[in-house]
Amino acid sequence: MSNKKNKNKLDIIQGQSPLYVLFLNNNEGCTKMHVEDVAISVKEIFPSFFSWSKHKERIDLRQVMRSMDKLKDDGLITGSNTTLWSLTSDGFNLSKKIFSFDVSDSSKPKRSAVDFYAREINRLTSCDAFIKYTTNNSKKIKDAELKYLFRIDAYNMDKDSLVRNRERLYIASSTNKEITVFLNKMTDLLFERKIIKKGDL
Repeated sequence: MSNKKNKNKLDIIQGQSPLYVLFLNNNEGCTKMHVEDVAISVKEIFPSFFSWSKHKERIDLRQVMRSMDKLKDDGLITGSNTTLWSLTSDGFNLSKKIFSFDVSDSSKPKRSAVDFYAREINRLTSCDAFIKYTTNNSKKIKDAELKYLFRIDAYNMDKDSLVRNRERLYIASSTNKEITVFLNKMTDLLFERKIIKKGDL
């Protein structure tokens, strides 16, 4: 581990550490984490964070959960402490700016997040909704095709799943303005057709 990496880690405050862990895992192909796994990872990297006052080696899970809720309120992560957490596109972009040293300076072998997001982009650009959109046939897009795009089904209708699936597409297409515009328009279409409510995203 380089001195530069150690120095940068010291600059990370406790409240940012769950975001840091989610970002590192995201870049290794793990896009969702349980709060307990986040807490354990934070403790491994930052032993003094989220500790009990007397027993410093123990994790105060309540503090971790409050930090996760605060990051969610700031629009940087999505999920809940009873399900799974993942980065939003805003959280991913901010993390790239403040934690980018770890992407190139990590000694851990990576399961490629690039491959994961490449598969998402391939799925998106080959789906019927995108093909109809790019051939000026947006009005012919069916509800089922919109649901496929955002992975909306009987098992993914809750708010957290909807937000997570949508944000994952935005992260995958973060460097492609054309696809981002497409996603914005398809999101509007979800609302227009009342497939989901505006409060769900």
